[in-house]
Amino acid sequence: MESKPATPPKRSAVRTWLMRLALMLGVPTLLLGLAEGAFRLAGYGHSTSFFVASPHHENGALIENTKFAWRFLPPTLARASQPTLLRREKPTGTTRVFVLGESAAEGDPEPAFGLPRQLEVLLEGRFPGRDFEVINAAVTAINSHAILPVARECAGLDGDFWVLYIGHNEVMGPFGAGTVFGQKTPPLAALRLGLGLKRLRLGQWIASFGETGGSAEGTQWKGMGMFLDQQIQADDPQLDWVYDAYKKNLSDILAAGRRAGVRIVMSSAASNLRDSAPFAAPDAVEQFQSARSLEAEGKTGEAHSHYVRARDLDALRFRADSKLNAITQALGQAGSGNVTFIDVQAALDAQSPSGITGRETFYEHVHFTFEGNHRLAKLFAEGIASQLESGGDNPSGPWLTSGECARRLAYTDWDRGVVLASVIRRLQQPPFNHRLNNDETLGQLRDESQRVARRLDRTAALAAYDNALKARPNDWRLLQRRGLLLSSAGRHDEGVDSLKRAIGQTSWSRILHYQLGAMQNKAGKYDDALASLGRALALQPDFPEATAQLARARAGIPYRLGEKAMAAGDATGALGYFTKSAQLDDTFAEAHFQIGARRVESGRIAEATASFERAVALKPDLPQARFNLVTGLLKLERYSAALGHLEALATKTPGDIQVQRYLEFARAKLREAGKP
Repeated sequence: MESKPATPPKRSAVRTWLMRLALMLGVPTLLLGLAEGAFRLAGYGHSTSFFVASPHHENGALIENTKFAWRFLPPTLARASQPTLLRREKPTGTTRVFVLGESAAEGDPEPAFGLPRQLEVLLEGRFPGRDFEVINAAVTAINSHAILPVARECAGLDGDFWVLYIGHNEVMGPFGAGTVFGQKTPPLAALRLGLGLKRLRLGQWIASFGETGGSAEGTQWKGMGMFLDQQIQADDPQLDWVYDAYKKNLSDILAAGRRAGVRIVMSSAASNLRDSAPFAAPDAVEQFQSARSLEAEGKTGEAHSHYVRARDLDALRFRADSKLNAITQALGQAGSGNVTFIDVQAALDAQSPSGITGRETFYEHVHFTFEGNHRLAKLFAEGIASQLESGGDNPSGPWLTSGECARRLAYTDWDRGVVLASVIRRLQQPPFNHRLNNDETLGQLRDESQRVARRLDRTAALAAYDNALKARPNDWRLLQRRGLLLSSAGRHDEGVDSLKRAIGQTSWSRILHYQLGAMQNKAGKYDDALASLGRALALQPDFPEATAQLARARAGIPYRLGEKAMAAGDATGALGYFTKSAQLDDTFAEAHFQIGARRVESGRIAEATASFERAVALKPDLPQARFNLVTGLLKLERYSAALGHLEALATKTPGDIQVQRYLEFARAKLREAGKP
């Protein structure tokens, strides 16, 4: 009987190919793993998660990752999120709410009084006895490309609700058509792959070679003026990429929430339609002017349409346009039962006296006043409360008014003045000063600032903080701002104590250590300031303000020795110490003043006058410096230069007889010389 030739089993061939495939995939994976491990062992790179394990706490505590945004923006331009502490395991009986978004959601210009803070006190007031934990997971300058990984991370942290207030940064933020942060409108799949690789230390190392040539690399954050050349017209085809990417990102954010079983309250992104003229584009400005004319004629409905059109045509696209808001609304209304959509723009319009949202709600284009944040927070709080009530949790308290929220958060006239000052500084810079109505807006804000300053009672403000702390004794923001208030009144030592208490609650905050160091400098505690500022710079090495204060602390040590030398009658030694102080920090006005005073004693009038000039330039209100400067200028017969300073002194101290005599003398000398 003949035997058939043996044939190799098919199983053997399959096994061979599987082994080859395993080698093809396994070897690169092994090499990648080894390289990644080597980078991590060497300490290269950083975590890219939004939250990181806290080195200061136990039991799974998490804090914010100040380097989170580095995956999306150059490190010198990336903004850190607000200091945050939460337990990975949610405390029993707590309702956890995450607020996701950009700067408007974060609370700019002062997060202490922004949406997350007001939302928390509103919910606490509405549901007394229930513990609400509102976590500020919003960050300035990011957009949906960065918010998506934040949402996916929050999905694993047992949140009950997400508040989504998103949309303003889609065009000008990372990867948008008008960004200054690097690549514009890349293919979305390639973008996501690149962002995924940056989660690896190896990927960060590879990416570092491509960052050195970026237009923004090495540049510090300079505000919205950085975008002046990034005008995007309404018909620019790049906007199609922006809309498609936003739709995909927002869909994925909602899907992450749905899978996590989170209830989502989301809204359109509202803008200041009535009182913030377009930044650029003549046709947008024309629409804005038409809107104002129509409003003046009482045609509010037509005016509203033109205001919206003006926003949509604005070529500096810092406000979510109608198409972006339509995407948000469509996805929100098409969502499953876990999603509640709120048309915030329409709601705020309805609450505005003119029916068109304006300065009663916004400081500028998109950032809210305290009262505006209260309106926004209440809209979201009502959405959350409705879902709680549908689950059987009935409210037993009223909705807190804006004034009641202000009392709980200690929003005083001092705080209002500080915020107004920061907004006024902002509006004096590009691109705000390019707006048609910017002078009008600045005038209104300055008038309000003066009214607040006239009625400011620091004693009452301090009492408001102390009362708020009785209900929230561990609230680091209350302790922080109480310290800043005390320091503003010259009570630096008490301010230092309050800031130390704040640091006891939030010891990882570079901002708190910086503020403490700056305050210790003001108190003359230069050795303590060196330590505080060293901690701030250890937490964030690239921190220009802390570096400047560190220079002041180093300069303060010889300055203090100079004061001791003066007390001992050693004028020569004192001059040496004060000179050393000014060399270490040329912006130290008091050191320049002391140098001038010592030079007067030795008859070196010209040199002394130069020192007084420098002191006054640095600190115009430095006591005695301007008067000493005037005295020197008169002795040097520089009457024209003296006149301006004398007029300033006469305005500030109208009853000072010596100033009036000097003023008459300078004017007489100028008349003799034939000068008006």
